[in-house]
Amino acid sequence: MKKQLVALASLCLMSLSVIAQTKTAPAVPSSIVAAIEGITSKRFVADTTYGALTTQDDSLLAKEPRANWSLLQESGNMSYSNLVIGTRSYQLLITKSPKDVHATATLLRYTTPKSKPEPIARGTLQPKAEDKSK
Repeated sequence: MKKQLVALASLCLMSLSVIAQTKTAPAVPSSIVAAIEGITSKRFVADTTYGALTTQDDSLLAKEPRANWSLLQESGNMSYSNLVIGTRSYQLLITKSPKDVHATATLLRYTTPKSKPEPIARGTLQPKAEDKSK
């Protein structure tokens, strides 16, 4: 009986660890996806949401129109755009190495002008689907 309980307990632990490993990352809020897609004119497919992402970021970015972001500026194989809201600022970095099929976009937050950047979302930029009904 004791061996059966130990076997059952170890089976439960193994199944819990498998479930924990297959959990998906939290979804990126739609306001952040809309901001990135508005800047790049491409479809943003998030692959990472960082713990630094807050509801305040979501509400601030939802209120800011595309016109308040700077124009995309290129530097080598990287492009970036900035948004400043009071002392807080955001930067969208877009990188594409020659071996990648799609570019990678990373949204960073600077809490104060002298703070280190905190990544809040990352993903790939893919072409938007064409409307084939035309």
